[in-house]
Amino acid sequence: MSNAMRFFVSAVLLAAAGAVCLMAMWVPAGGSGAALLVFAALAVAAEVIGADVYGSSTVSLSAVPVVAAACAGEPGAALLAAAAAGVVTTARAGTRRVEQYLFNPAVLMICAALASIVARPAVGHALPFVVVAGVIAGTGYFALNNGLVAMAIGLDQHRSPVEVLRTELSWLLPSFVGYGLLAGLLGEAFSLSDGWGVLAFLVPPALLRHGQRQVVVKTERSVQQLKTAHRELRDAHASVVESHRATAAALAQAIEARDSGTGGHVVRVTRLATVMLALVDPDLASDEQVSFGFLLHDVGKIGVPDAILRKPGPLTPEERAVMDKHPAIGHRIVSQAGFSDVVGDIVLTHHERWDGGGYPQGLRGDQIPLATRVFAVADSLDAMTDDRVYRAGMPLDDAIVEVVRHSGTQFDPMAVEALCRLDRAVVAELLDLDRQRVITLV
Repeated sequence: MSNAMRFFVSAVLLAAAGAVCLMAMWVPAGGSGAALLVFAALAVAAEVIGADVYGSSTVSLSAVPVVAAACAGEPGAALLAAAAAGVVTTARAGTRRVEQYLFNPAVLMICAALASIVARPAVGHALPFVVVAGVIAGTGYFALNNGLVAMAIGLDQHRSPVEVLRTELSWLLPSFVGYGLLAGLLGEAFSLSDGWGVLAFLVPPALLRHGQRQVVVKTERSVQQLKTAHRELRDAHASVVESHRATAAALAQAIEARDSGTGGHVVRVTRLATVMLALVDPDLASDEQVSFGFLLHDVGKIGVPDAILRKPGPLTPEERAVMDKHPAIGHRIVSQAGFSDVVGDIVLTHHERWDGGGYPQGLRGDQIPLATRVFAVADSLDAMTDDRVYRAGMPLDDAIVEVVRHSGTQFDPMAVEALCRLDRAVVAELLDLDRQRVITLV
């Protein structure tokens, strides 16, 4: 415990001792023995049956008998009830810290003294005055009790007491106003019936406590159900993602096995396109569905005959027409495989051009998904630098110059700019290029 915390606890204990002395001078005879017994017993019972709230705090009615004793003109009973409630609530918390066994009862005793002082002018008057005094005393009890607790928490956790009171304790105020109202009625019933009238008021608090407990239990059950549903949904989502990952890898390997002239192409362009997209839209780049779309962009080539797919030279117009169907074929494949629309859009549009001259839909500009516009640059760059059976790949810097030349026509200028922002050595590494083929431009 810090020095500041020790000083604060000592001050509270000293204030509690002062409150006891004040009450002793105020009521030399010590008050009614019945009041001491009744209100202390009620305070202890209220703490014992207090409802646990998510295992971190409790909701109890111990403030009611304390303030009721004050409204009945029994400050000694209020002090005893407060002390008993403080000991019980500390014991229920399971703490072994001695300072808490001193601090908690002391705080409640100070609050009991305040409530007795506030309620004293109404003692012996008509019921409305006593009830109003109870409400005021209950509000004062709340303010002092929670203010001291907030200061203790703030010192212990190095937080602002005002912030602790506002965020963690202020929600209790309406309850204490209600407690004050009930306490005023309970105190008046005790005064008018020599204690027996208290029994009539045990049923409402018992019903209130039962209602609180039902709310807490049902809320806890609902929270647990939501946690379980969230966990099951998260596990199901992870299972779907893992299934899609495996499916994407299998399909990508299948097309690479058929298209022998583009070995490693899908992995290379996926790496480069993801890095480029992270410069433009980091959130989009982190979406695994986007990487699935990159991996599966050419999956539609499964539906292209080998004679066309593996032809070691330019395609005829008729063959080109067949090849140009692969985006639509790929879109049907990934859709039927259960991939998201993000994947399907990339697969369908990866041959669209910024100027609208692409296929299969002739989209232009922002009509093309952002991920696809970035991917188109990576895809073309890899195609130009990769060796094929019918031609050798060009040097990286020459390929980049070619990409820049088509900025605003074939490619989105923003995507081209993202490529140019990357270090050439990084691009070469992502594309697995031989270092001897990298030419540095002056």
